[in-house]
Amino acid sequence: MTDKDTLIEKYLYDELSETDVQEFEQRLDSNAEFADEVKLRSVIFAKNKSDFKQLLKTKQQQTASKPVSKVAKITPLYYLKRTAALLILGVLAFVLYRSIGGFELTGSVDTYLAQIHPDPMVIMGENDDIAAWKAATVAFQENSYAAAAYEIEKITSPTTEQQFYLGLAYLYQKDYDKSITQFEPVTQQKSIDYSPAARWYVSLAYLKNKQTKQAEKYLQQIVRDTSWKHKEARKLLTEL
Repeated sequence: MTDKDTLIEKYLYDELSETDVQEFEQRLDSNAEFADEVKLRSVIFAKNKSDFKQLLKTKQQQTASKPVSKVAKITPLYYLKRTAALLILGVLAFVLYRSIGGFELTGSVDTYLAQIHPDPMVIMGENDDIAAWKAATVAFQENSYAAAAYEIEKITSPTTEQQFYLGLAYLYQKDYDKSITQFEPVTQQKSIDYSPAARWYVSLAYLKNKQTKQAEKYLQQIVRDTSWKHKEARKLLTEL
């Protein structure tokens, strides 16, 4: 039987196999709590997807509104300058490739990072750790990742879930070293809920940190295990 959270994640990202579809539909019909959680996470997922599309649309409109420069008269000197510029760019690209072991996959990685992970669920209870976690979940919902990290850091003995979201908070702040520090232990745990996701996000953090070899190790594991985001991991590996 597939884990509940994994089944919902596959549903949201349209990765359900035929067997998964049958199990998903059976749970949806027989388990009201499961159906409610699917509705809640679908709303959150749809909002994040809509926000991302709106951001892309705004960027495209800004690009389209920029004035078009007048075409300069082309002369033999123009071709000479252009050839020289291309040669310089080629040399710089080669030096960059040799220095970091490949080009930085800025476009693909940034696109994946823009797909914000679903927010943590609020838990009930009253003590300092729970209060800090509640504040962190609210901060995540408001995209206040610095505040979220600050609250989770207050927790004396963070759970796997809390450590995972602390890694996300640092990742979204572009503090890749700290995010890697938080994700690494989660990747080693046997958590069906968070270890596969941690392997995906730590690989993105390593790529942004220009640590290609470390990222490649996790991407290969994701593809090998056909775990969460295995299609995207395979695509990134072809671009390394």
